[in-house]
Amino acid sequence: MVRIACLGLMVSVILHAAAMSARGAAAIDAPRRPNVVILLADQWRWAETGCYGHPVIRTPNVDRLAAAAGRFTHAFSNFPLCSPARSVLLSGRYARSNGVRGNQDQEAQPGRPTNQETTIAEALGRADYLTALVGKWHLRPTPAALGFAESLRCRMRHRYYRQVYYRNEGEPSVCEEYSPHHETEAAVQFIRDHADRPFFLFVSYGPPHMPLAELPDRYRTMYDPARVLLRENVYKDGRMAFNEHWFKIYMWDFQYYENTDTFPHGLPKDMDLRDLIALYYGQITAVDDCIGRVLDAIRETGLEEDTIVLFTSDHGDLLGSHQLFNKNAHYDEAVRVPMAIRYPRRIKPAVISEQIASLVDVMPTLLELCGVPVPDSVQGTSLTPVLEGREETVGENAAFIETSTADGIRTHRFMYSVNRKKPRQEQLFDCEADPFQMNDLSAEPAHAQTLASLRERLAAWRDRMPAQAPASEPAR
Repeated sequence: MVRIACLGLMVSVILHAAAMSARGAAAIDAPRRPNVVILLADQWRWAETGCYGHPVIRTPNVDRLAAAAGRFTHAFSNFPLCSPARSVLLSGRYARSNGVRGNQDQEAQPGRPTNQETTIAEALGRADYLTALVGKWHLRPTPAALGFAESLRCRMRHRYYRQVYYRNEGEPSVCEEYSPHHETEAAVQFIRDHADRPFFLFVSYGPPHMPLAELPDRYRTMYDPARVLLRENVYKDGRMAFNEHWFKIYMWDFQYYENTDTFPHGLPKDMDLRDLIALYYGQITAVDDCIGRVLDAIRETGLEEDTIVLFTSDHGDLLGSHQLFNKNAHYDEAVRVPMAIRYPRRIKPAVISEQIASLVDVMPTLLELCGVPVPDSVQGTSLTPVLEGREETVGENAAFIETSTADGIRTHRFMYSVNRKKPRQEQLFDCEADPFQMNDLSAEPAHAQTLASLRERLAAWRDRMPAQAPASEPAR
């Protein structure tokens, strides 16, 4: 009897050990929840990217990311202004619904008057992700209040040397080096330090947003202005767009526009739009090199298969198109952005041309890829079925776009917009026949049916998107 009992005990121990071993093997084989890295540039329009066909600009690192990703040919900002665009991306809600309708002062203030619903950082944090922001914030309240456990944020004012940083809202410190380099070092160190657990890292670069004059010398002289590609719509009566005031803003940003009467520097002699855009190219390549270092850190730590990497921009830049500068307008130069999402475990490399993507879709897409529930407050559409090749299109397959004065809708073929206070002030462009949006069709009888259809779609969108009182800050 003793032998039988001992034998039974041995069998039980062996079976338990085998079960534990199998359980352990399954745990090893089962993929953990993926890391998430968002690489966000500021004011980088889609056309100035190698993988989108630009023959001059050098973006080898974004190009290699896109080659292994789902790259959307038609991606848009839902509000081409810094604070609202970031708000849309982080909340999955349109600006009219999250209350951020203008640029916000990001200095710490009590309460949470805008962005009151769950952000992607909060959703991932509740799923045991370590969440971190590095770089530009430009929102209210602080990163910690919107779900980021760690942060290294710079001040709102754009400057790329002697920038002021706050680590976890501690005491300010001044960085002497080119700020994207400083931010990249912080991002790389974060990846190396936290390779053992799922993390969400939001890297938010300032360039190619102005001041374009502040960049390392090798990028400043990298591009010959004579080789710059000018868009057809920068000319009026045969002359390139030029505005001395705006050129100075592009060169020096707040250092000029807050001190216009005492600012000591003038524009370089005979400077024109080609010179300005050559500097814009230089800032883009400088950021691309930083992105390359982050991608290398992901690979070197063995995390490439287990990391979702999204590259995009908050909006584009008019840069003289339609004789306009900056952003905040319903033209592709302002609203169209590059967007690529890489996740080797689930996304096969593809150029996605049928689906329209926009920033409001980022949060639900990333949460679904992570296996994290999407909050009911989210208004965007998950693009995961398209990225995985299960569907050709999802949702309405259109981008709804707000600016400070107008609302609009961008389909594959048309851009329609209407002034919120002046409903007769409309624009309609056929973006296939007129890619530079130079021929307004809103008064053309031949397009009356298209106009009516897009009006109806936009009105329906407004009706189903509850509005929150807009922020009081003026657009800048």
